[in-house]
Amino acid sequence: MEPGGTLGNGRYVVRGVLGEGAQGMTFDAADEQGRPVAIKRFDVRGAKGWKDVELAERETRVLSTIDHPLVPRYIEHFEEDGALFLVMEKVEGETLEAIRKREGALSEDEVRRFLADADRALTYLHGRASPIVHRDIKPRNVVRRPNGSYVLVDFGAVSELLQRRGGNSTVVGTMGFMAPEQFQGRAMPATDVYAVGATALACLAGADPDTLPHQGLKVDVRAALGSRVSPTMLTSLEQMLEPDPDRRAQNLGAAIDQVRTSISHQPAPIHRVERVPSAPPPPMPHPAAIYYPPQRDPREDDLVKSLRRLLWVLWGLGWIIVPVMLSQLRLQRSVPIVMFGGLALVFILTWHKGAAIRALLRKMGWSPAAQAAPPPAMLQHPSVPPVHHRVDAGPPAQVRVHTTELQPDELGKTERTSTRTSVAAGQRASRS
Repeated sequence: MEPGGTLGNGRYVVRGVLGEGAQGMTFDAADEQGRPVAIKRFDVRGAKGWKDVELAERETRVLSTIDHPLVPRYIEHFEEDGALFLVMEKVEGETLEAIRKREGALSEDEVRRFLADADRALTYLHGRASPIVHRDIKPRNVVRRPNGSYVLVDFGAVSELLQRRGGNSTVVGTMGFMAPEQFQGRAMPATDVYAVGATALACLAGADPDTLPHQGLKVDVRAALGSRVSPTMLTSLEQMLEPDPDRRAQNLGAAIDQVRTSISHQPAPIHRVERVPSAPPPPMPHPAAIYYPPQRDPREDDLVKSLRRLLWVLWGLGWIIVPVMLSQLRLQRSVPIVMFGGLALVFILTWHKGAAIRALLRKMGWSPAAQAAPPPAMLQHPSVPPVHHRVDAGPPAQVRVHTTELQPDELGKTERTSTRTSVAAGQRASRS
């Protein structure tokens, strides 16, 4: 629909497109009073099956009962031209995905604020009589308002878990942010905990979780972040990203309690320097050479990343396609063997950032890096002049560094003691 068009019998004027998802398109619009709203269109008439219709009706039914400041407010829904339209509050701000593209990795303090707001929203959603599971939390579906608060948007994948109802088999989510149980069509409150942890990890690392180091099905958080974040944050992320839902943190609050109270910045150690004489070092006849490490072709990285994602998508779809095919051949008992065999193959190919895929591409000559010329190993920096003189110096001074880390209560004291040892100067350098 072009800007300027109307919906709801003229009640809403379309101003543009906010985004497009699997179930439909979201428009930026204004009501009769000029207030901004977001209108999501579900293409029910062109749906391929009843599950698309079910997702549309589910979002309308669930959002109409939600009332929380960190979740978009439901306004109304209506049918028009064979489509279902859902009108809700437009959340002003910027998505985490846009912020991450502009700034790269986010600070730990900013991620803490996101986790605190996500905990408030999920406590409300999961604590209802019929818990609501979002199932598609990712940077694109989290908006930071101008006041700094974070809002969960796009409830196109919500699932009502009724006590007398079995698990839903609709596979919804985004690769890298989906919990393992979602590949089997299962969703529970711990599923959202995993997605929030994956979103926080992506913001801290500046990369999607499926591109980071793994140990089996588990993301290696410590290898991905190292010492860039506090130990409490590493522990909390590990609890949220546990592949087994039974061992995973069952609610976000339990996983981030320590993060809330941890100290953001630790005092830096204070160093005391003492100078003592030492033996002269051997002369250096030539300037040190500069090493330029080989660079990987970014086109190859993009190709490998796309193939890794494709393999996981195909394996996930296999849970739907393979049982149907084998049931027609009366080989239902072979489903676990085929699927877990496929899992092992996909894991081998995607392990260590797709090292096996990269090797196969280069062996077959498909990789852009296979045609690239090797970079120079060692180069002399052009700004360093050649050496044309000899230096005969006396014994120089050696510096010994003693490190004393003061506790926070000692930071107000100033250490004034210093030891100085005079060293006789060496002979002046004579030019050749």
